[in-house]
This record gives sequence, C-alpha cells and structure tokens, in this order.
Amino acid sequence: TPFNALVIIAVFLVSLAVFSFTLVAINLVIKSQRTLKRLTHYENEKIEANTIRMFTVFLAAFVVILLINLFLYDYRLTPSIGLFIATILSLVRIFVPQALVIDDLSITHAIYMSISIIFRRFPYFIAFLLIAAFLIALNTAIFIELAASVPYARYLAVLVNAILIMPFLEVMKVQIYLSKYTVLK
Repeated sequence: TPFNALVIIAVFLVSLAVFSFTLVAINLVIKSQRTLKRLTHYENEKIEANTIRMFTVFLAAFVVILLINLFLYDYRLTPSIGLFIATILSLVRIFVPQALVIDDLSITHAIYMSISIIFRRFPYFIAFLLIAAFLIALNTAIFIELAASVPYARYLAVLVNAILIMPFLEVMKVQIYLSKYTVLK
C-alpha cells in the first residue's frame, strides 16, 4: 500500500541520517584523538553540515544504484551490470566520509580524494577490503550456526555488526586516510 511505502521510505531516510551522523561523530573523535587536539567550537558547529553532506552522498549513491537497477529490470537486462555499478560506486565513495570530516572538503573534492587514497594507499585498501570481508563473513557464519539454538540470532548478528564490526572498520578507514599525512613511508 502507499502508506507502507511511505513508512519504509521514512524509516530508510531516518536510518541513513543516523548512520551519517554516526560516521561524522566517529571521524571527529578519531581526528581529535590522533591530532591530540580538543574539538573546537567551529568543529562542533560543523557536525550538522557534515552530516547533511554525508547524507547527500549516501542518498545520491543509493538513488543512482536504484535507478540503474530499475532500468535494468525494466529492459530485462542482466542484474550483474547493476551489481558491478553498485560495487564501483561503493568503492569510489569509501573514503568520502573521512575526506568530508577530516579535511573539510566539498563533496566533489571528497570523491576525488577518496579515489586518490585508493590508488596511493592501494595495499592498505586491499587489506581493508579483505579484513572487512573476513569479519562480516565470520559474523554471518557464527550467527547462522547459532540460529538453530538461539531464536533471535539474526538480530544479534545485525547488532554485532552495527556495534562492533562497522565502527572498527570505520576506525581502520580513518587510519588509512590519515596515513597520507605520514612523513616517513
């Protein structure tokens, strides 16, 4: 029904906004810890603007991927093309949160910086992808095994992913991003 569709869209937008705010907060905390500086009033004021910019990036990527997949579905084309485009878009924007928050770049410059970090720190990038894939696969395997005996195992898997794995991966991404500032290589 149209009401259900509106509820789904509203919940999606709220969760995307909360996710964007969380990424901004994680990046700001790590930035202040790594630079050994307290957050200034200016940086605290930028939280809202950074959250809106982060939300815009994620929403734009989602809309592009959705439209491409709808197009592919309408014309009965292979969904592999949509998967490939979604993967490319996701990889391109992987370091955008760090560029937006840490270096206070515009959205377009943040995208260019994300691509630059991928190529300049390629071994770190590959290591990040391998560690992320391993942790998510391990989390999935553990909770699939527990599903037979624990009734809410799939919800616990999401909780572990949201509370432990994703923040850890965000910290890794910040470390990779900040490695561009190292003097010695």
